[in-house]
Amino acid sequence: MADITLHHRPVARYSVSFGLAGCYLPDSHGGVYEVTRRTDLADIIREELRMYDLPACLFRDAHVRRLWRFIKRNGSSVAHFSLYHGDHVLAFNGLTQAEYDAAAEDV
Repeated sequence: MADITLHHRPVARYSVSFGLAGCYLPDSHGGVYEVTRRTDLADIIREELRMYDLPACLFRDAHVRRLWRFIKRNGSSVAHFSLYHGDHVLAFNGLTQAEYDAAAEDV
């Protein structure tokens, strides 16, 4: 009998915040997200850019295809990234499952 291995989808978990670059506390927190598809992660990035009235061209700075390959190999908890515009930053902080669960309870 053949051993059947199910391929699990990579899961990316992020907390999103926006504020002045270099400040300890962000101006706002966009919440937490959990996605299993690269297109869903891309949609979240685009929506956050739109919500904070940031230029759509910043989306390219996320390098989503490369980011998703990294997440598949290493997980999102070490795949933090930030999008800068002027003095402000839209920060995506990767979360572990436990960090995501704790943050999701607070929402």
